[in-house]
Amino acid sequence: MQRMWVIVLVLAGFAVLAAPASARVIDVPDALNPALGDARDAGIVVLFPSRVNLDIDGDTEVFAEGEGNRRQGTYSLSLSGAEDCGGANACFLAEFSGRKGAPLGYRSTNVSLALGLKGYYQKESCGGSCSPPSISWVQKGVRYELQAKALGGRSAFVKMANSAIRAGNRR
Repeated sequence: MQRMWVIVLVLAGFAVLAAPASARVIDVPDALNPALGDARDAGIVVLFPSRVNLDIDGDTEVFAEGEGNRRQGTYSLSLSGAEDCGGANACFLAEFSGRKGAPLGYRSTNVSLALGLKGYYQKESCGGSCSPPSISWVQKGVRYELQAKALGGRSAFVKMANSAIRAGNRR
């Protein structure tokens, strides 16, 4: 009988260790608002989802950065867990970008998106370091990409892309 209690306690300990990751839904337009002006300089339609379910706890402060370049027709908006993160793995949370005239970059598509668009979902990939999942598509001559340390896999990224597409220009 005592042996059974030990087994139960050990299994309960493993259950605690295997607890699901923390998650926090971020209101993306609100979070990116301080950096949005810089992205507007790109002169292209700025797209990003309304919400993202990030793999962070409720206490993590979220910082926004943005840049746009009209000459190149590009913008990049990012969310990070540290000020002036610069895309470093340790503090990177999400990035939303657009590049005029850029191809999808993949030989085929693997997801169907809103408005009949096709895109490509790339799951997390790891080598020397890990690259978070991403989804990309081409719309009206602009290649858009969303990359995030987000929960939910392919279906969550399709929902984020569809949210960005349906919301339209955030300029």
